[in-house]
Amino acid sequence: MNFKYRAKTPTGEMVEGFAEADDKREALNSLRERGMVVVSLDAQSMTGGNGKFAWKKLLNMDLGAILGGGKVPGKNLMVFFRQLATMETAGLGLSTAINVIGDQEKNYALKKTLDNIKARIDRGTPLSQAMAAQRAFSPLVVSLVEAGEEGGMLGSALEQCATLLEKQESLKSKIRGAMFYPAFVMTFAIAVLIVFFVYLVPKFKEVFATLNIELPAVTQTMFALGDWFQEYWYLPVGAIFILVFSWRILSTNKLTMGIMDRIKLKLPVIKTLIMKSSMARSTRTFAALTSAGVPVMRGLEMAEGTAGNLAIKKGFADLRNGVERGVSLGDSAKQAGIFPVLVSQMMRIGEETGHLDSMLERVAGWYDQELDDQIKSTVSLLEPAMIIFVGGIIAIIAISIFAPITSSIMQMA
Repeated sequence: MNFKYRAKTPTGEMVEGFAEADDKREALNSLRERGMVVVSLDAQSMTGGNGKFAWKKLLNMDLGAILGGGKVPGKNLMVFFRQLATMETAGLGLSTAINVIGDQEKNYALKKTLDNIKARIDRGTPLSQAMAAQRAFSPLVVSLVEAGEEGGMLGSALEQCATLLEKQESLKSKIRGAMFYPAFVMTFAIAVLIVFFVYLVPKFKEVFATLNIELPAVTQTMFALGDWFQEYWYLPVGAIFILVFSWRILSTNKLTMGIMDRIKLKLPVIKTLIMKSSMARSTRTFAALTSAGVPVMRGLEMAEGTAGNLAIKKGFADLRNGVERGVSLGDSAKQAGIFPVLVSQMMRIGEETGHLDSMLERVAGWYDQELDDQIKSTVSLLEPAMIIFVGGIIAIIAISIFAPITSSIMQMA
């Protein structure tokens, strides 16, 4: 696969060119080994160097990798790093430790990844380079392991990787938990309406037609909606599908992703959830890399990759540009405009005291707590709102059905 890159050479010259590699990570690592600071890297096509589709690579893929997508869950990686850190600290060789972990690993993708890493280590490849050649490991953890190898603190670096992944998984779990309750209630309400309009409304309509009574307006409206839904059910279903599909496409398309990310940062409630989760994730990443001895520019680049929002990523890019010009981290963060005052102030204090990593870790911890509190308060507000919403639907249904029945009984009396 060919990748077009734009990078700055060790002499400061900006160059453009093409690099051939199996994937983007390998191309990025290849350019970095040449001392280049990569500015942009884009895949040109799904072809090999000779212009033919890489059928050989596709045919050589194992069935398990195809079915599983080759992805390794974050929890599995967290356990792997924790086990490897324990074994390395105990004095067990890396090859032996990875072999032991691989033998008991049940996840197919991770097991195959560990086999590949062991084979490379047995050939004399450092752990960080062996990991960089695998899709399962992000550049972030590779950088942490590489810094640990260079500083003679591999066990500590591996433990740091496990802790970082653990906190990232915890953050994802909090966000998923916040979205579960309203999604469940809305799904339940929609299911109730579908069952009511498709199965119950026609039966009640037949019963009331035999009673020969005047129906209340609410009942007539309900029957009219039932008739419309049975005939044009595909319109609301299609509208929901188009809305979800359009949001998905606009949020992932390179041309519109930036616009959608800026819109998300203006939506009530959503904007604070995105900002706090992004700040917690990126500042913790930057803190971990700084603590491991990774250069500031590389740390900022890795933190930018974990921001999760293009508007915030641009803020990190502006931050890196400011540092390149010789501006302090705190002032660059303030000039970027996207970072909260707390982040820029703590960066400034960290630089002045020489404890940037601990200051950033405090910022990440504070945003973690703030995010947790906001999720709890949001859910506590959503619960009564959802109850009122579902209760209102049930009340309207009950009134539309029981009002004619009551009227019929009164006429009979």
